[in-house]
Amino acid sequence: MTGMKARPIEMIPLIARRKSEPFDFVVELTAMLDKSGASLRNGDVLVVSGKFLAMAEGRYVDLGRTVPLHDAVAAGSRFKMSPALAETVIREADHVLKGLHGFMLTIKEGAFAPNAGVDKSNIPKGKAILHPSDPNRQAALIRREVLLAFGAQVGVVVTDSRLQPLRRGTVGVTIGFSGIDAVVDDRGREDLFGNRLKVTRRAVADDLSSAAQLLMGESDETVPIVVVRGKDLPLADLDGYDVSVDPDECIFVRGLANYGRTPSQAT
Repeated sequence: MTGMKARPIEMIPLIARRKSEPFDFVVELTAMLDKSGASLRNGDVLVVSGKFLAMAEGRYVDLGRTVPLHDAVAAGSRFKMSPALAETVIREADHVLKGLHGFMLTIKEGAFAPNAGVDKSNIPKGKAILHPSDPNRQAALIRREVLLAFGAQVGVVVTDSRLQPLRRGTVGVTIGFSGIDAVVDDRGREDLFGNRLKVTRRAVADDLSSAAQLLMGESDETVPIVVVRGKDLPLADLDGYDVSVDPDECIFVRGLANYGRTPSQAT
């Protein structure tokens, strides 16, 4: 990709939302674009914070009113979490794998996710915020509403920040998308030395998510949307599909199953 530019779009102050009330995403986007002096063009990609989208939906949980069941009480005691938080994580997770002090390691929407994406930062105290509901569907709705409101054909990527195995710090990862070829298949192409690529696929949406996270930040940056512009962005008339692989296909999961074995014992 050549000449790609990323522009942060700052949010309007959250005074009206301190009661955790949902809001209209496109109305807010319009006000934010006006404030930033920005516009949308055909071919742009909107990278949207998953937390901001969840805020628009009102996807908050009042932990003080959450009643934990027996398994959540046990998990909270074992992993040093409040029973209410443990209950919320168990409800949200597709699979709970393991746990450690303060966290459960889960699978959420096809990816590893500490605490199933349940978060208590940048929201009112005593509450937790969940992932947006059906991020692929939400991305498709945003794409259509932007076309109606602005007359621009854009791609939409919904992003979240995640830890990576054996790496320090968070990176951006895509949890939903629409209107963009999220994974570009390079299998069959030749490299610089004429070797034919056999397994390489580029996670373009994840790359855009990480680039946008540099501008979004993790604390008080107040940038929930980034507009990415570039002539080679792989827009396509696609709604979200599964960009994840099954655990049996993941080299990290398969490798961990063999952890501690000798090469002759590994399968």
